[in-house]
Amino acid sequence: MLLCRQILIVVFAAQLKVGMETMKITDRQSSRRYKRDNITSYLLVSEEATGAKHITTSLVEMEPGGKQHIHSHETEQCYFILDGTGRMTVGDETREVLAGLSVFIPSNTPHGLQNTADGILRYLSAGSPPFGAESELEQWPLPPEKQLGKGQ
Repeated sequence: MLLCRQILIVVFAAQLKVGMETMKITDRQSSRRYKRDNITSYLLVSEEATGAKHITTSLVEMEPGGKQHIHSHETEQCYFILDGTGRMTVGDETREVLAGLSVFIPSNTPHGLQNTADGILRYLSAGSPPFGAESELEQWPLPPEKQLGKGQ
């Protein structure tokens, strides 16, 4: 009976270890980033950072006057505006966006965003399929501001 109990404890501990390895926690300071055109983008969930195979997410902070130039890519995206206001273009359509709104961007559709307010425009971007590790390293070339400690 004691042997069975010891085996159960070892199996339970192994399951806990697997569960801990499955959960990946990131924050903006421990994420790769880029800075340009008054924009800082933090790569939160990605193949390179977390092993994600089906999604890429980033937190973007756009200073007043910041502008994401019109661009397109295979990855479809959703922007969720967290703070601020701006002017979003998707395809041939341009609209004002503000905190609480979500914008869907179809694959290969030209899109861009400009901060039109005096404060920071902050949004979360989720994309699928992911950009992939090689592309992530090119697009977010700056290293993290800090590393999360072990166990975080």
